[in-house]
Amino acid sequence: MQMPYGETFQSVISSIKYAHGSFNAILLLIFLYQGWLGLRIRGRRKSGKPSEVQFAVRHRNLGMFLPFLVIAGFGGGIGAVFLSLDDFFVYPVHFLNGLALSFLVVATSLISKKIRARENEWRNIHYYIGVTIIFLFAVQVYFGLSMLFGV
Repeated sequence: MQMPYGETFQSVISSIKYAHGSFNAILLLIFLYQGWLGLRIRGRRKSGKPSEVQFAVRHRNLGMFLPFLVIAGFGGGIGAVFLSLDDFFVYPVHFLNGLALSFLVVATSLISKKIRARENEWRNIHYYIGVTIIFLFAVQVYFGLSMLFGV
């Protein structure tokens, strides 16, 4: 059920869902880059080669902002759906997947603070959560595009 707003407001609301999708598509690309950095760091560490400090610094610095960006994207999606349909649970799979993504990004950010130089336990957990985030993000984009274009 659409909300009874004026035509101009409906047009703005309609644009918000495209802004939400575009923002999160760019965010997926950022996560792919972040994952690539992490894999590069991990590969060198596992092979015994010296670390490339610039990649670790980029990975760490970018990682500080990602939870905020993911929560902003999630909030934008909730806002777009709520404003246009007056209910944010209309697309439960997309909503729950976005909620899980938000939780996992915050969790891996907190876990990254526990990683120490010679310890692998937290590093491995961070890695597996990161892989899960990339997978769920791709699924999220698929569901979002399906909703947007009615596929």
